[in-house]
Amino acid sequence: MKDYDESTAFLGQWGRFQQVVFFLLCASIMPNGFGFFSVVFLTDIPRHHCLIPEENLTQDWRDATIPIEVVNGKQEQSSCSRYRLDVVRNLSAQGFIPGRDVNLTDLEQEGCVDGWSYSKDIYQSTVVSE
Repeated sequence: MKDYDESTAFLGQWGRFQQVVFFLLCASIMPNGFGFFSVVFLTDIPRHHCLIPEENLTQDWRDATIPIEVVNGKQEQSSCSRYRLDVVRNLSAQGFIPGRDVNLTDLEQEGCVDGWSYSKDIYQSTVVSE
Protein backbone atom coordinates (compact mmCIF):
# COMPACT_ATOMS: atom_id res chain seq x y z
CA MET A 1 0.00 0.00 0.00
CA LYS A 2 1.20 3.49 -0.76
CA ASP A 3 2.07 5.91 1.95
CA TYR A 4 -1.04 7.45 3.53
CA ASP A 5 0.07 11.02 2.78
CA GLU A 6 0.58 10.16 -0.87
CA SER A 7 -2.81 8.46 -1.08
CA THR A 8 -4.67 11.43 0.37
CA ALA A 9 -2.64 14.21 -1.24
CA PHE A 10 -5.41 14.91 -3.76
CA LEU A 11 -7.69 16.02 -0.89
CA GLY A 12 -5.52 19.01 -0.13
CA GLN A 13 -4.58 20.47 3.22
CA TRP A 14 -6.84 20.58 6.30
CA GLY A 15 -8.66 23.81 5.60
CA ARG A 16 -11.85 25.67 6.33
CA PHE A 17 -13.99 23.41 4.10
CA GLN A 18 -12.77 20.22 5.82
CA GLN A 19 -13.43 21.74 9.24
CA VAL A 20 -17.00 22.72 8.29
CA VAL A 21 -17.74 19.27 6.87
CA PHE A 22 -16.23 17.55 9.92
CA PHE A 23 -18.26 19.58 12.43
CA LEU A 24 -21.49 19.24 10.44
CA LEU A 25 -21.04 15.47 10.40
CA CYS A 26 -20.39 15.48 14.14
CA ALA A 27 -23.51 17.58 14.77
CA SER A 28 -25.66 15.24 12.68
CA ILE A 29 -24.72 12.31 14.93
CA MET A 30 -26.11 13.92 18.11
CA PRO A 31 -29.83 13.26 17.39
CA ASN A 32 -29.02 9.58 16.81
CA GLY A 33 -27.83 9.32 20.40
CA PHE A 34 -31.04 10.82 21.72
CA GLY A 35 -33.09 8.37 19.69
CA PHE A 36 -31.07 5.46 20.97
CA PHE A 37 -31.37 6.45 24.62
CA SER A 38 -35.12 7.09 24.37
CA VAL A 39 -35.51 3.30 24.20
CA VAL A 40 -34.51 3.17 27.87
CA PHE A 41 -37.63 5.12 28.82
CA LEU A 42 -40.07 3.86 26.20
CA THR A 43 -39.56 0.15 26.85
CA ASP A 44 -39.44 0.04 30.64
CA ILE A 45 -41.67 -2.62 32.21
CA PRO A 46 -43.87 -1.00 34.87
CA ARG A 47 -45.09 -2.96 37.89
CA HIS A 48 -47.98 -5.15 36.85
CA HIS A 49 -50.24 -7.98 37.92
CA CYS A 50 -52.94 -10.12 36.34
CA LEU A 51 -56.06 -8.27 35.30
CA ILE A 52 -59.14 -9.12 37.35
CA PRO A 53 -62.19 -8.61 35.14
CA GLU A 54 -65.22 -6.85 36.53
CA GLU A 55 -66.66 -9.78 38.45
CA ASN A 56 -69.17 -9.98 41.24
CA LEU A 57 -66.51 -10.27 43.95
CA THR A 58 -66.37 -8.84 47.44
CA GLN A 59 -63.60 -6.31 48.03
CA ASP A 60 -61.76 -8.79 50.26
CA TRP A 61 -61.66 -11.36 47.46
CA ARG A 62 -60.75 -8.74 44.86
CA ASP A 63 -57.73 -7.79 47.01
CA ALA A 64 -56.77 -11.45 47.65
CA THR A 65 -57.10 -12.77 44.06
CA ILE A 66 -53.45 -12.02 43.25
CA PRO A 67 -51.02 -14.27 45.18
CA ILE A 68 -48.26 -12.69 47.23
CA GLU A 69 -44.64 -13.63 46.36
CA VAL A 70 -41.33 -12.76 47.98
CA VAL A 71 -39.17 -10.89 45.44
CA ASN A 72 -35.76 -9.56 46.52
CA GLY A 73 -36.76 -9.97 50.16
CA LYS A 74 -40.00 -7.97 49.77
CA GLN A 75 -43.55 -9.26 49.53
CA GLU A 76 -45.18 -8.24 46.25
CA GLN A 77 -48.18 -9.25 44.22
CA SER A 78 -47.40 -11.91 41.63
CA SER A 79 -47.00 -10.49 38.13
CA CYS A 80 -47.60 -13.79 36.33
CA SER A 81 -50.40 -15.64 38.11
CA ARG A 82 -53.66 -15.31 40.01
CA TYR A 83 -55.95 -17.66 41.86
CA ARG A 84 -58.43 -19.41 39.56
CA LEU A 85 -61.19 -16.91 39.00
CA ASP A 86 -64.05 -19.43 38.90
CA VAL A 87 -63.01 -20.82 42.32
CA VAL A 88 -62.61 -17.32 43.78
CA ARG A 89 -66.02 -16.31 42.39
CA ASN A 90 -67.69 -19.32 44.05
CA LEU A 91 -65.97 -18.73 47.39
CA SER A 92 -66.95 -15.06 47.30
CA ALA A 93 -70.59 -15.93 46.50
CA GLN A 94 -70.69 -18.37 49.44
CA GLY A 95 -69.57 -15.60 51.80
CA PHE A 96 -66.19 -17.05 52.76
CA ILE A 97 -63.51 -14.59 53.84
CA PRO A 98 -59.99 -15.04 52.41
CA GLY A 99 -57.32 -15.86 54.96
CA ARG A 100 -59.86 -16.64 57.66
CA ASP A 101 -62.29 -19.17 56.17
CA VAL A 102 -60.09 -20.21 53.24
CA ASN A 103 -56.35 -20.94 53.23
CA LEU A 104 -55.21 -19.09 50.11
CA THR A 105 -52.12 -21.27 49.61
CA ASP A 106 -54.43 -24.26 48.96
CA LEU A 107 -56.16 -22.56 46.02
CA GLU A 108 -55.16 -23.47 42.46
CA GLN A 109 -53.44 -20.74 40.44
CA GLU A 110 -53.72 -19.84 36.77
CA GLY A 111 -51.82 -17.59 34.41
CA CYS A 112 -52.92 -14.14 33.32
CA VAL A 113 -55.57 -15.32 30.86
CA ASP A 114 -57.32 -11.93 30.76
CA GLY A 115 -54.16 -9.82 30.38
CA TRP A 116 -52.39 -7.53 32.83
CA SER A 117 -53.04 -4.38 34.77
CA TYR A 118 -50.08 -1.98 34.70
CA SER A 119 -49.11 0.56 37.34
CA LYS A 120 -49.17 4.18 36.18
CA ASP A 121 -47.14 5.48 39.13
CA ILE A 122 -44.08 6.30 37.01
CA TYR A 123 -45.14 6.01 33.36
CA GLN A 124 -48.56 6.61 31.86
CA SER A 125 -47.74 4.43 28.87
CA THR A 126 -44.82 2.35 27.59
CA VAL A 127 -44.31 0.02 24.66
CA VAL A 128 -44.82 -2.92 27.02
CA SER A 129 -48.08 -1.67 28.55
CA GLU A 130 -49.52 -0.82 25.14
